Amino acid sequence: MKNNKARYSFLSILLILSLQLFNSCGPSVRLTASWSDRNVQPVRFTKILVMAIGKNLEKRKLGEDNIRAELQKHGLAAATSLDEFGPDFAKMNDSVKMRGILRDKQFDGVVTVRVLNVNEHDRWEPGSAYYDPVGFYRGFYGYYYRVWGYYDEPGYMVTDVEVLLESNLYKVDTGELLWSGQSKAFSRNPTTEMANRYAKNIVNDMVVKRVLIP
Repeated sequence: MKNNKARYSFLSILLILSLQLFNSCGPSVRLTASWSDRNVQPVRFTKILVMAIGKNLEKRKLGEDNIRAELQKHGLAAATSLDEFGPDFAKMNDSVKMRGILRDKQFDGVVTVRVLNVNEHDRWEPGSAYYDPVGFYRGFYGYYYRVWGYYDEPGYMVTDVEVLLESNLYKVDTGELLWSGQSKAFSRNPTTEMANRYAKNIVNDMVVKRVLIP
């Protein structure tokens, strides 16, 4: 009986882990909406700056590096604000001065990224009841009967996280907004895979909408 209970517990743990793994295989970040100015002629940028706005330098670097790499895969020259100007450049409030600095460095396009909102809420995942064979019993007539046991799997608390991200593409000379996209991520702590997927999503959409010409 004890061995069967242990086996059941082990199988239950495997089931929970496999369900969590299955859920984690879904997209951890996705582009939910995008807009482009169709009145502006497609631009072939010569040099694009990638600038993530926020307080966490590690997350900013992760985002900037992956977007730069994705732009370069499309044959576009790109650099990150952290590498070119340091962490305080993104905090500048003087847009005219910022555009002057960018022009001096031969940047004609800017991709910005920032977090719009973070939503978190807890929910209760109810447990389940299972029946599992615990052994066999030989009856009076010599037949073997399967004996079933009843087990209850307890529920647990889950925290759902939804992070809204905004990406914009600007033309440096005029300050025009050429493209804007909103994405949803499902973790406060982006991994390299998430940052890579985010970069692919937004750059591919810009290329498809012809606001970026590879």
